[in-house]
Amino acid sequence: MADVLLVNPPPPSRQRQSMEHLGLGYLASMLRKNGFSVEIINAQTEGLDFEGLSNELSVRSFDVLGVSILFQNELKLTLDWLESMTGEGLNAHVTVGGHPATFTYREVLAEYECVDSVVRGEGEFTLVELVERIKGGKDWRSVEGIAYRDGDQVVMNPARPLVADLDALPWPARDAFTAHPESFDQIVVAGSRGCHCQCSFCSIATFYRSFKGRVWRRRDPKDVLDEIDAVRKIYPTEFVLLIDDTFIGPGKIGREQAFEFAEALGRRRKGYFVGTSCRADQVDEELFQELRKAGLRLVFLGIESGNEETLQLFDKRSSVETNRKALEILKKLNISVEAGFIMFNPYTKYSNIRQDLDFLMETGLGPEVLSDLGLFPGEPLIEKLKKDELVTGSPFNYVAKYKEPGVGEFFEFLRMRLFRQNDFPAVRMGEQILQAVKIGMLPPTTPKLKEIESTLHEFYAGVYGILHKGADMFEGCFHTEQNILSIQREFQKQCGDYSLKLQKIIDETQLNMSTTGA
Repeated sequence: MADVLLVNPPPPSRQRQSMEHLGLGYLASMLRKNGFSVEIINAQTEGLDFEGLSNELSVRSFDVLGVSILFQNELKLTLDWLESMTGEGLNAHVTVGGHPATFTYREVLAEYECVDSVVRGEGEFTLVELVERIKGGKDWRSVEGIAYRDGDQVVMNPARPLVADLDALPWPARDAFTAHPESFDQIVVAGSRGCHCQCSFCSIATFYRSFKGRVWRRRDPKDVLDEIDAVRKIYPTEFVLLIDDTFIGPGKIGREQAFEFAEALGRRRKGYFVGTSCRADQVDEELFQELRKAGLRLVFLGIESGNEETLQLFDKRSSVETNRKALEILKKLNISVEAGFIMFNPYTKYSNIRQDLDFLMETGLGPEVLSDLGLFPGEPLIEKLKKDELVTGSPFNYVAKYKEPGVGEFFEFLRMRLFRQNDFPAVRMGEQILQAVKIGMLPPTTPKLKEIESTLHEFYAGVYGILHKGADMFEGCFHTEQNILSIQREFQKQCGDYSLKLQKIIDETQLNMSTTGA
């Protein structure tokens, strides 16, 4: 019997994930450090749906069930599952945590009697104290950092400050990785926590600013690299992802600390490359040249838009030119980019769409970056949307309305009738080959690279041209079924023609992509 069972619920898409849940790992290691027995079920890496997860719980015994919910679209599904498990005889203290639960603790506790407590904010010290009280038969309702239900009332206890010293935390437990390392294609390590920015579309900054303490904190580079070396002894994968909200801290000090990390990484790194995330306005050539030398090969770059109006709406405090310059620097340094790009939001205009398409075509980013704004509690933009009556629903499921006529329908057309109905695996494989070369998993002498890259850019240009036509059609209210089918057929032909062309080129490389890690 375990004192605590920690669970990461299944994803809504039911698609198996290959990334560890470090949040659960940190909770488990803190509990074990304090003498408690812990088991972990990561449904997303184990390929479990809710039925499979229920079966797992039915054969285990535990006193506390801790459920970590990472994303808003998982929240209601998970709470409904917990409600059903309670009806089937679940007999344990149920506590939930994570960003969505932190922001919606009142709704969670008011609507779901199956939940006994909500851990708000960073949970390591709060969960340990909660379990100590429960296991010791003491009153747990006074634990700092939780919310709970008292009769018909929801009570929020005083908030627990953010963890001041990340180096004082034990390294996260890696139960799943240790048991089945071959199931993971990369190591994930947290080098810092928090984000010092205040983008209006993002709940991360609001989450950390809801609690006392420094918002952005980093670990000692030596401790981070020691952890990487220890994990790679279990499974020497060639790629390590620093899964930080933003790798570079604020201001001059943040930049100096990034140089410090680059120096330490350059001295220590053997046999692997790294990836991380940052803002476009943090990319300067001198710093990233040093990071590239040290082993940086991939950057998740928060661009978000190719037009000034949307960047201002999102409070990015950046510019289109800054975005363009960051991409140019990373391309020059041969660092692969995965871009955050939100083309559609309730205020999107057709002029914004055209500017974004032109930006994407000019910078060579592929259409996989196209997305719409996720609406999550904690986003500052939610209040503006409510005031302008552009959002309906509840915090469990906000639904956006578009201000400009036809824009919402255009997005659904792209999502449902173009991209979802057209699969182009050879295009994705071509993109994977280019990225694999940049992150060091394929040699730069891999044949046909220039031909693959130029063909992909031709494909992108054709796609963006078709999307321009689609925007003109919807703005002009010419989107009859006949016209929609015409655009759809043109898109299908574009995808089909270039998939065949790329497949032929890839076949000539004689690469076995299943063994490259790409």
